Amino acid sequence: MRHTINRSAILTGIDMWSFVCRLATFVSGTLLVGACGAETVTSPDLMQASASTGRPDQRYAVDSPLDITPFISRSCDLLSDEVLISVGIPPESGQAKLPDRDAVAEHVGPYCSWPDIDVGLSVGIQSGNTQRGMGGLDGFYSIYEQGRLGFWEEFSVAGYSAAYTALKDRRAEGRCELAVGIATDMSFTSIADVSEYPGMACQLANKMAVDIIH
Repeated sequence: MRHTINRSAILTGIDMWSFVCRLATFVSGTLLVGACGAETVTSPDLMQASASTGRPDQRYAVDSPLDITPFISRSCDLLSDEVLISVGIPPESGQAKLPDRDAVAEHVGPYCSWPDIDVGLSVGIQSGNTQRGMGGLDGFYSIYEQGRLGFWEEFSVAGYSAAYTALKDRRAEGRCELAVGIATDMSFTSIADVSEYPGMACQLANKMAVDIIH
C-alpha cells in the first residue's frame, strides 16, 4: 500500500519540538541507512563501519545520561505510534532486528525499520559498540577521524550532543542520518529517507530523535 506523506504533520511536529532542540540517531560505527525510494530501509552503509576495540578520547560529555537499555529487546518501541502515524506509516509495519536473529544487530546492536515506497525510517541502539568499549558519540567520532565516515556535522538535541554523519552526505537526496550520544558509552540513531521531499528528511529524523528522548 502506498502511504502519502503528511507534509504539514511533519512541519507542525518539528515546530512543536523545536524549542527542545533537534536530534537523532543509530548503529555501530556506521548508521543504519534508510531506504531510498523503493529500496529497503535495512541497506547497511553507516552500519558497516563498526568501531574497533579501545576507548576513544572523550569529546562529548553527557551530564544527564539516559537509560535506553529497556528497548534493546523491543527496538520498534523506540518510536511512538503518533510519530509514525503522522507520516502515514502503520506502527505495526516495523521490522525489528535483534542480536540473536540478525548478523548486523549482533555486531552493532538492535534496530527497527519501517520501509515504505515514499518514506523509510529506521532507529537503532549501538549496544554493540558499548560492549567493545567504543560506545557513545565519541565512538562514532573516532570512526570519522579514521576516515571511515564521509562527513561529520555536529548538532544537539534537547541538550544531548549529536551529529549528522554517514559514509556519504546524501541529505540533498532526501536521506538524513543522525547519531546521538545519550550516555558516555551509549548512542542511538534515527534515519529518515524521504525521496519525494528531500528537504524534509532531516526534519523528520530530528522529530524521531526528540520522540525517542522524550
